[in-house]
Amino acid sequence: MVDLQAADALTELALETGAGLAMVGDTHQALPVGHGGAMGTALRFATVAVELDTVRRFADPEYGALTLQLRNPRDSDHAVQVATDLADRGHLRAVHSADEARATMVDEFFRWHARGQRVALVCATNQEADAVNAAIQQRRIDAGELDPSRLAMGMGEQCLLEGDQVQTRRNDRRTGVENRATWIVHGINADTLDLVSPTDSGQLRRVTRAYALEHVQLAYASTVHGVQGETTDAAIVGPDVDAAGLYVGLTRGRHHNEAICIATTDAAARASLAATMLRGTTELTIADSMRAADAQLRRAARERDTQQVYSAPSAGPGASL
Repeated sequence: MVDLQAADALTELALETGAGLAMVGDTHQALPVGHGGAMGTALRFATVAVELDTVRRFADPEYGALTLQLRNPRDSDHAVQVATDLADRGHLRAVHSADEARATMVDEFFRWHARGQRVALVCATNQEADAVNAAIQQRRIDAGELDPSRLAMGMGEQCLLEGDQVQTRRNDRRTGVENRATWIVHGINADTLDLVSPTDSGQLRRVTRAYALEHVQLAYASTVHGVQGETTDAAIVGPDVDAAGLYVGLTRGRHHNEAICIATTDAAARASLAATMLRGTTELTIADSMRAADAQLRRAARERDTQQVYSAPSAGPGASL
């Protein structure tokens, strides 16, 4: 997830101090928010590159093998086959509208929540994640799980309640919280919030209300950048994600992973899922990007020249082009 500028600074520091530099990541997962290319360049020029090829996260080893094909389909035909395999194994659900997709994600949260298990909900945009978060919080309030009388304000004027699942969005060495770390609001005090890890009740952090206002948000649902690196019991991926969002989202859950597609038929849902696998590119180096831009420019120029030839006015008798 490191961007090119940060990687360059790290490299300069390593050269100055004589330190070694090791990068760990996956070019098929979500790209950095800043300029990409750091991991791709490292793979190309590193003195040693080791690729892990054994999948250990999933309870079903056959699904683990299938995710390696999902990660990097060879072509469109292969993507259709992977989508068909996923559908046949119960990892694809077709819905008829965006509203139905959102309602399905909310229902899935409560289905797993009732079992005491964690589910990752992956949305295509921050706006959609905010809508799912608000719907889940309100439903928990209506069910008496959350008390709205005691609250703190979070990012975007979100109301944070005791028991809410949240993320911290800025590293803070003083309190020991990290960007994109997930927490449960354990207590709301006069000036602070107590946060506890959802997987380790002994991991307790305390942040100020001022920090929460700027850097804490609801996290029942998130974009792919919010769940990358997480391991949960289940994962549900909403519509309109790109290839990285689909791959990352469908590899979070130990026991179940499912993608939601807006489609009128099962065949259309499989085609949509296959198209998603091919939507987006792996991280490129600057040289790769320059070559791709040059090729696109030349292609556009050829298309323009061809259009001008075929749209030229008809020549008179005896004339030639």
